[in-house]
Amino acid sequence: MKKSKMIALSAIASAFAVIFLALGAIVPTLDYSGIFMASICMTIPLTKKSVWSGAMSYVASALLSLLFVGGRFEITVTFALFFGLHPLVNFLFNKIRLNKVLALAIKEVWFIASLLILYALFRDFVGFENETLQKYAVLILVVGGGLIFIAYDYMMQRFQRFMDMAVARLKL
Repeated sequence: MKKSKMIALSAIASAFAVIFLALGAIVPTLDYSGIFMASICMTIPLTKKSVWSGAMSYVASALLSLLFVGGRFEITVTFALFFGLHPLVNFLFNKIRLNKVLALAIKEVWFIASLLILYALFRDFVGFENETLQKYAVLILVVGGGLIFIAYDYMMQRFQRFMDMAVARLKL
């Protein structure tokens, strides 16, 4: 595939990711779903099996989101720390044929560590306003985050396959 097409596909993915992150910053009820949708956008350049275009799209999205999310830096940090990188890491683990259980364990530890970092930096963003929830916040993040991540990782791998098929059908 021509480099110009790869750059264009990466730019489109970055543009959509930044739009979803900005929407998440503007509309408070869309903050988590905006991050999730931006993460799905990161699967688009990976359909052409190019690590370079995936990494370029991730970096561009993270940097541009700093300009467009306003004062909601927790959205950019959440995207940059885990959700923007996750599709690229999935792609790399599949490319090197890493054992699926080991890959899941590595990604799960990374996800839980990201949650704990986000909780330490942005307690309000995580949303534990109840006193009892605050008391057990770390335990909830570790156990609940670990369980939720398994479903999230499976879902993102399905989205990657769907995106691969969609881009192939569109002959982009």
